[in-house]
Amino acid sequence: MKEETSVVGYDSDGYPFNKKYPPSKDRLRSEYGGYETWNRWILFYDFAVQGYDLYFKYKGKEYHFLSEPDYVAYCDDHYSKDLQRFPDGNVLIEQFEIDGKKLIDIIDELEDVEPM
Repeated sequence: MKEETSVVGYDSDGYPFNKKYPPSKDRLRSEYGGYETWNRWILFYDFAVQGYDLYFKYKGKEYHFLSEPDYVAYCDDHYSKDLQRFPDGNVLIEQFEIDGKKLIDIIDELEDVEPM
């Protein structure tokens, strides 16, 4: 079994999950991997746990996020320049602000959310 981190845990079957924002127990039967919405699934699982880069729009503006093994970052549209770094995906979701609002508070208002 892989080693757990502050973000990633492993269930009894060896599947990774977000320790702070876990999916529901019936995640295998859920349309969104155990999360209430597509946006939550992509941010809490694909981005924070699986390490995929992230793209979304909010009020028509595009946002790009890079996921590296030792940090995540808000970056330019080419994923080549870090504009703001965070230690992990959960911290970014909790602390990154758009228009004075924390990302976690507007997660369900995001548009075109996609793992990259």
